[in-house]
Amino acid sequence: MTYRASITRWLGSAGRWPHLWLVPAAAFLFLVGCTAPESFLRAKSEDDSEQQRYDVQTIGDFTTVGNAEPVPVGGVGLVEGLEGTGGDCNHDAYRTMLLDQLTKERVPNAPALLKSPECALVILEGSIPPGANKNDKIDIEVKLPPGSQATSLRGGILRKCYLFNYDFHRNLSPKFQDSNSMLLGHRLVVAQGPVLVGFGEGDEEARLKSGRIWAGGRLLRDQPLSLIMNPDKQQGRFTSLIADRINHTFQTSGLRGALDTSIAHTSNELAVTIRVPFQYRHNLPRYLRVVRSIPLTDSADMPGKTESDRRSYRQKLADDLVDPSRAVVAALRLEALGSKSIPIFKDKGLKSEHPLVRFVSAEALAYLGSPACGEELHNIAIKYPMLRAYALTALASLDEAISHLKLKELIVSNHDDELRYGAFLALRLLNERDELVRGEHLNEAFWLHRVGPDTKPLIHISTTKRAEIVLFGESPRLKPPFSILAGEFAITATEDDTRCTVSRFPIRGEPVRRQCSLQLDAVLRTMADLGGQYPEVLALIQQAATCDGLSCRVRVDAVPQAPSVHELAKAGTNLSELVPAGQDLGKTPNLYQVGLPLE
Repeated sequence: MTYRASITRWLGSAGRWPHLWLVPAAAFLFLVGCTAPESFLRAKSEDDSEQQRYDVQTIGDFTTVGNAEPVPVGGVGLVEGLEGTGGDCNHDAYRTMLLDQLTKERVPNAPALLKSPECALVILEGSIPPGANKNDKIDIEVKLPPGSQATSLRGGILRKCYLFNYDFHRNLSPKFQDSNSMLLGHRLVVAQGPVLVGFGEGDEEARLKSGRIWAGGRLLRDQPLSLIMNPDKQQGRFTSLIADRINHTFQTSGLRGALDTSIAHTSNELAVTIRVPFQYRHNLPRYLRVVRSIPLTDSADMPGKTESDRRSYRQKLADDLVDPSRAVVAALRLEALGSKSIPIFKDKGLKSEHPLVRFVSAEALAYLGSPACGEELHNIAIKYPMLRAYALTALASLDEAISHLKLKELIVSNHDDELRYGAFLALRLLNERDELVRGEHLNEAFWLHRVGPDTKPLIHISTTKRAEIVLFGESPRLKPPFSILAGEFAITATEDDTRCTVSRFPIRGEPVRRQCSLQLDAVLRTMADLGGQYPEVLALIQQAATCDGLSCRVRVDAVPQAPSVHELAKAGTNLSELVPAGQDLGKTPNLYQVGLPLE
């Protein structure tokens, strides 16, 4: 069953179970059933090899990671402010659920509201990323249910409502008569905001019946990860020890703005819940690797157990750090020892002649909060594209002046597209109020940014995570003649025109026209002033680029990525000199992972 089909089926059956909540048994099944994808963690053979080498037990030897998959949520809501394109829907479970919600909110004459041509009942879908914290934002997908009399969601605004998690009856007991039906769970997300339409498959009429609200949902509670105890380690003393070790390791960082800054909690012998510290919010895969590398005892400086090796654990790691064939693992383990490892990274790692050793040292310093990493991460991002995603994410994790400065230098440089936009994204997430990346929110539908006016021209459009257009360099222009149709808009100019005409032909109402210059940012602002939405803006840029109607190149989702297995193989000997065999750099940080696509 697909994700969307699951949501729809749940909502259809939830009306039969309007007051049921997830029981503890179902919650526990979910907890232990959703363990981390294998690519998040080190291979078992690697774990065994490390344990034999260092003779130190770590959290990873006692646990596996749970709750490392996204949590689907769904609900029903009311879109208001439609231009006469709303209407009632079937008298089914969806309508019953919404009426129940509106009644509890004491909305007057709710049945008449549902029949209004200015309103429409909608189904809501979303996905909570693993490790998300309270008040984090997620995207919400919106669609009309089967049988709805509404014809378009264009211009509508979702009224404040809630999305819930759910579980299948079969997870409680296969003996249920309808084991595929679902139980309504807890309120996890509150959602509201303007609906952007025009995405998805099908003709224009179909695309007007579904939409999206970027960052339209706000989490109502933390969604912590879980460390599930191995069967032979399920004892209260072990879970308490693990929680204490994690809290001790992250005691100086923790969670910004939270009343309870503890990272780890436990109340039984089965699992430890862990939240994501601020500095790892953009790199969940690395956080999981570091947590699993935390020693179970505070014995980092105790000598070895054998007569032939009296070096401390920390000393062994320091020696391995400068060995390129062991540097990645050594850096993670040193990072797991906390701030006491900073001098090793600065005095040994950053001074190495090998770029991998310098890189892993600078990366670890960023997550440990040391600004000494800034220059090296900046240089690595320029020189080594395969390390770029990690280097930029590390800079985005460190809220220090050096990170802001180096990211700005990369944005306004003449380097390649992935580096410039990757740095832009890192700085925007580090400080969205920075003047360089602040931008304009046009028609509450999409963001427009002008950056680096003296750099190579580039139009960058995003189709994941955020409705965003970034214009690098001199303002791009449309090249006449052209006649472009984009949704309800027509943009036209003849060969001799120095201005263009932007016309909107709404489904209901009179056509409107306005003239503006041929500069792309002026055209986009004019479309927004006339009610244009992001899909129409994307259609304009796409068509203009296809017919060579723009003065510069267009790139879509040009974000740096971690190298794939195939890319590593193609790189051959050149890469083996940089990253010796056996070194696992990890997955692409979630900062640059492809999000929910615009279909």
